[in-house]
Amino acid sequence: MNLFFIFLLLLLPASRLDKHDGSKKVIMAIFAHPDDEAVTNVSSLLARYAREGHKVYLVIATKGELGTNLHAGVPAGDSLANVRAREASCACNTLGIEPPILLGLGDGSLSKSFTQEPIHLKLDSVFKKYRPNIIITWGPDGGYGHMDHRTVHTTVTDLYQSGEMGKDTKLFYAGMPTRIWRQWTEQKKGRIWIYNKWNPVAEKYLTIRIKVSADDVNKAITALYCHWSQFPKEEMEETSRWMKSTNDTIYLRPFLAAPKISYDLVR
Repeated sequence: MNLFFIFLLLLLPASRLDKHDGSKKVIMAIFAHPDDEAVTNVSSLLARYAREGHKVYLVIATKGELGTNLHAGVPAGDSLANVRAREASCACNTLGIEPPILLGLGDGSLSKSFTQEPIHLKLDSVFKKYRPNIIITWGPDGGYGHMDHRTVHTTVTDLYQSGEMGKDTKLFYAGMPTRIWRQWTEQKKGRIWIYNKWNPVAEKYLTIRIKVSADDVNKAITALYCHWSQFPKEEMEETSRWMKSTNDTIYLRPFLAAPKISYDLVR
């Protein structure tokens, strides 16, 4: 009888035998520029979930063609856009996630449209095609206030709060805890202005705290070095320290609607 039962199991499709069937998620991180996944400290989280078998995508809104740096010697425009596209591919490959989804919009242009229609249409198309279960993006702070970052945040949020995505889709915003950021600035750990000018978030709002492994962090730092056009050696080292500053914990702020309907502001 037992042998007959085992024989029947072998005839079932493989998916029926997989105890993880249906448990794998589509996770999508959406940022403005190639390298944003590193400075937001999200890349080790992406590496973790890819390692665990989830489908992980990185969506990049702009070509990053204006992000010139003297050490790289690459002029603004198509030359730099091509370099940064290759850097994004290198980073995704190093993290073990899917190839990057490049929306190809102009660097510095996202907030110039009166209705933000170009990025709205492109992201709406991406969401309908890939149907992510989990979305991670910039918080309202935009890190250090970059308008491209903030426009990505508002557009993703606009599309999410419409309620037209899957009912189980979740949205999270990357954030740097104020306590950790304060230690960074008071101890003068950083020389790159963006980290000293960062807009931190109180930990009481960062209620999602994901532990990552040492291997995930190492992958994230290796992936950072793919973005060679953006960081000279000393800035690579500083950004690596920034990525390690949260002690293997990645902090996220969830998008949360009120748990119940209320008809009074003061009660």
